[in-house]
Amino acid sequence: MAQYNVAIIGAGPASLYAADKLSKSDVHVTIINRDIKHGGLAEFGIYPNKYKMKNGLRKVFRRILEHENVDYFGNVVIGDGGALSLKQVQELGFDAVIVAVGAQGTKWLGLPGEEAEAVYHAKDLVYHYNNLPPYSEQEFKIGKNVCVVGIGNVSLDIVHWLVCEKKVESAIAVARRGPAERAYTEKEMKIVSGALDLEQTKADFEQTRASLEAVGQDPDELFAEVTKHIDAPLETETDTRFWIRFLRSPEGIETDADGNVTGLRCAITRLVAAEPRVGVEKTGDTEVIPCDTVVFAIGDSIEPAIGLPLEPKWGSTFAVCPEPWAEHPDRPRYMVYDPDAGEPIQGLFVVGWARRASDGLVGKARADAVQGVDEVMAFLEGNLGETLETDGKKPLSDLRNLLESGEIEFVDYDGVAKLEAYEAKKAEELGLPEYKLSRTQEMLDIIRG
Repeated sequence: MAQYNVAIIGAGPASLYAADKLSKSDVHVTIINRDIKHGGLAEFGIYPNKYKMKNGLRKVFRRILEHENVDYFGNVVIGDGGALSLKQVQELGFDAVIVAVGAQGTKWLGLPGEEAEAVYHAKDLVYHYNNLPPYSEQEFKIGKNVCVVGIGNVSLDIVHWLVCEKKVESAIAVARRGPAERAYTEKEMKIVSGALDLEQTKADFEQTRASLEAVGQDPDELFAEVTKHIDAPLETETDTRFWIRFLRSPEGIETDADGNVTGLRCAITRLVAAEPRVGVEKTGDTEVIPCDTVVFAIGDSIEPAIGLPLEPKWGSTFAVCPEPWAEHPDRPRYMVYDPDAGEPIQGLFVVGWARRASDGLVGKARADAVQGVDEVMAFLEGNLGETLETDGKKPLSDLRNLLESGEIEFVDYDGVAKLEAYEAKKAEELGLPEYKLSRTQEMLDIIRG
């Protein structure tokens, strides 16, 4: 029997890599996950056709979940309005609780018109086309001309979907800064470059030429960089026109009398010299980019419904202890901090994007989780102040009883494995590289059957 019992809320990369390290360190891990399936953004945030990447991660995650020191409870929402509150989980007697729910919240700019029907957050669409309930069960009304606010990899994933799946008439990425400050990777840009409207892109670069040259940037060189994959073939044939509108800062969504989106109103910006990178300022002029759909791809935020205190200054991440850990003073802290009480919440930790939203990809989530587990183990072993009383606790069975008494239909890992086997068989029968059920009830029916 393991010496310690730790609960982890969430089942994305940070959670699973934390569980891997803990389960090999004489710790029994109980994973409680909002979704039926595990994987988080590694399963539901990576573009659907990146099969090799997803399958590699799935093999690693299955090995972790099959460890004798790991139990899995899927389809259990923790937080306000969920199956259980965070406080209830803490009261079950786990020696420590780790929150690894990622950045489940959505970041908005608070612009006029954001409440219009055809205005979406990129995360909701990514979950939708990756078949994650309930997003996969929702209808998203995508029009013919779409503005995507942001110019990182998530923005290009949305453009990828709009170009190759929805085949819209136009997909326009809107960037507050200039082409030298673009945040996407070349790999992602290459996928959609075949849809670039070269004439429109040239015209846009001419409009920004003076601003670029004013800070010592070469418009022609940047144009060549942005368009260098123009001849790369698209995955499917499409007439979609794609381009990037640089130096435009969204100020509001225009709608007609019926509430339909008609355009994205932007302040025109210009570059200003600054360190360590150029800044931007508004010119005083505005432009309305005609569109009937707007998608915000500007990053994610912490979901406050989980019930942890937010960091007072920023409000977009959970508060963690400000003082250094004596053994590793240069590391970030992982124990949750209560700003009102002015002290740490003993035994409660955050790792991954729950600690710092939208920070890096799977590799960074893994590194953060592994480092966070060092602090969790130091706490369990009494090296952070308290000595734990571990005798007589049975949190795993108490959790199961609590869920069953509340008639909460949780899914264990055997149920997930049964579901995955069904989907693999269907994919083979249909001659598809992958098949995924998209409705919660369908999944539960397969698991029960």
